[in-house]
Amino acid sequence: MHGALLAWLALLLAAAIGLQILPQRESSLVKREAPLVDYFPREMAGWHSEDRPPAETEAEIARVRRLLNYDETLLRLYRKGEREFSLYVSYWRPGKMPAREIAFHVPDQCWVSVGWTESAANYNYQREFEGHLLAPAQYREFDGLGGRQYVFYWHILNGRAIIYSPEGTHSQLTTLGALFRLGLNHKGEQYFIRIASSSPLENLWNDEGFQEVMELIAPLGPGLHSSVERF
Repeated sequence: MHGALLAWLALLLAAAIGLQILPQRESSLVKREAPLVDYFPREMAGWHSEDRPPAETEAEIARVRRLLNYDETLLRLYRKGEREFSLYVSYWRPGKMPAREIAFHVPDQCWVSVGWTESAANYNYQREFEGHLLAPAQYREFDGLGGRQYVFYWHILNGRAIIYSPEGTHSQLTTLGALFRLGLNHKGEQYFIRIASSSPLENLWNDEGFQEVMELIAPLGPGLHSSVERF
């Protein structure tokens, strides 16, 4: 057992050293000119919006900022009559935050830790947009705190959508594979994009206003269907 652990650590160290000299991938993301708060519309096709902080108190907001270390973040709630959905987007410049640390703060972890129960999951959720398949998203349904939430999200690294393993993101084999493919520090710009609603997503997808939001999400990475990484 001790020998196997030493062998594993030696292999990991060799991979780390080797990856430090590998050239970094050029980002294939569309360069976003406006800040997130202006990039996404505040009003569209009968929808109105309200921006919300990522936490309730100033102390909690500061803690979230330290923990996630993002460069920009946006949490915007859209409403149209009785329908609603929230859009959450965070952005990291290249080298700002290791991808695997961001993976510790996806809804599977954070929502469950505050009382939600995951009731359904699809680790390879694909939808068509403007005649093309989007990169696979992560789809979840959560129950608790007054109802059900239908959630899908993308973690985009250097233009590539990361597909999480159903077994979780902590296995040694998965970690090593990610190191070889992406580099030790995961030095690419990153987005975390999440949409959540109390209505099934099928009820929103064809709405003109929702499609306007999706039209802006797609160039940030989800529209690059051929680029996928797996954790």
